[in-house]
Amino acid sequence: MSARERVTRNTHEFWKATCGIDTHARGSGNARNDTPWVAFTADRKALVCTVWEDQIAKVVDPIDNRTRSFVMLGGKSTKWKGGAVKRGREAETAIDEALNLRVPVFGFRAVASGDDPAHMTRHVKHINLDNVSILKPHFGLAVDNPRERLGLEKKLQDLWKSPDVDALNTATLFELVEATGNVPGADWNPLLAPATGTDDAAGLRGNALAARIVLPYLVEHVRRQTDGIIVPLTYSDVAKLLGRVKADGNAYAQGIGNVLGEVTNLVEAGTRDWPEELRPPHITSMVVAKSGATAGLPSDGVNGYWPGFEALTPAEKRAKVRDEFDRILAYGDRWLQVLESVGLGSAASPADPDSGNGKDKRYGWGGGESEEHKQLRLDVLARPELFGLQNTRHAETEYPLLSGDRLDVFFRTEARLVGVEVKSIRSADDDLERGIYQCVKYLAVMRAQALIHEPAGTEIQVTAVLVVQKQLPADLEELATKLGVKWMVLPPGHFAQATPD
Repeated sequence: MSARERVTRNTHEFWKATCGIDTHARGSGNARNDTPWVAFTADRKALVCTVWEDQIAKVVDPIDNRTRSFVMLGGKSTKWKGGAVKRGREAETAIDEALNLRVPVFGFRAVASGDDPAHMTRHVKHINLDNVSILKPHFGLAVDNPRERLGLEKKLQDLWKSPDVDALNTATLFELVEATGNVPGADWNPLLAPATGTDDAAGLRGNALAARIVLPYLVEHVRRQTDGIIVPLTYSDVAKLLGRVKADGNAYAQGIGNVLGEVTNLVEAGTRDWPEELRPPHITSMVVAKSGATAGLPSDGVNGYWPGFEALTPAEKRAKVRDEFDRILAYGDRWLQVLESVGLGSAASPADPDSGNGKDKRYGWGGGESEEHKQLRLDVLARPELFGLQNTRHAETEYPLLSGDRLDVFFRTEARLVGVEVKSIRSADDDLERGIYQCVKYLAVMRAQALIHEPAGTEIQVTAVLVVQKQLPADLEELATKLGVKWMVLPPGHFAQATPD
């Protein structure tokens, strides 16, 4: 068996992944499909069969000198009792239905755990998900009947090993050929599946393996961010990355917090010898709850590295998370070095000397500007009349303030200073809220600068305005009103709709 092959001992998860069947629906002891059996996929477009590896007959066809493989499925035995009779009948019916409907029949190889061949009941050592074949039926009336021509009868009986060999008399002969089309469970990785039962060691191993997939995914997500903000991921996003989905296609996010904990452990292990000032921020804080009371916030796992986080107010928690997002962006191309430190990537290229703070613009680190944001800045710059301005003496984008901040757009007339913060259609509610508070800050700084640096006796009106491309939610409208922040909507391709003074 190749080290790269996907194998699983967990037949319960195998049937969930390939057919959407919960074999424990009536309790964890229900093994209706937990032994090699048959079942339709959830959409009934394919039939999945597990076949014992040691019951596959391999023969060389003298006509073309190629090795062919065959197996018998769907028979019934007089030695079967109780549930075995019922399962045998169901298997036979399913195979007949699949053949009548001409849907593909897939065969997955199951390896027995070495049970006594004198017993009919066998147990699975593992199922190989990468050794799957299409099962092509052969009937006795066909012109080429390999069962007779290739002498399969005796070979199949010799391989059977268990007392219910009479099942071969009523079974259908299938040839194993190369699998084509949409193989059930092709995207499922058993190593990353949620742990079940009480096998804690297997669960920890699966989470550790999953962490080595999730960390590069998080780093790539940082690299793709724009406009100096991070759009967070959800636990469902990570679950889908790992192939943890239910039969209906929805994410199965339970246990993802444990995977993220392993990501944190992985990063800490790879950087524990780094100087404190170079240690990375907590990249897993980008994964947040999608809904509920903690929507937009990471899980309780952050309490381990943010002591006292649980005691903060919701607003304080959001501010803490935003600050960490800024640190994650500012960490820049050093994230590539983190990947290298844990054996998941090559060394980072030398950073652009002009990028600052570890940002490498060639990689897009630090949130390069989106086209939407850039266009909105330019639209605002070209339209000072939106703010009631005439005879503008100076207009500039990315205007620096003495606080170290930069205004997206700045206008100066004889008697007015206007600073504008723009939020494009890409901005989520969290970033719109941030824009409101940015305007509060910019207004205070601009007033302070005017007080100190404008000529004495000059009356200068200072204004900060938030320009957005979509209507503010009701709660943010209320917030802006309470804080005295002026805002206006400038939809893409439309004239602005200003709020009344």
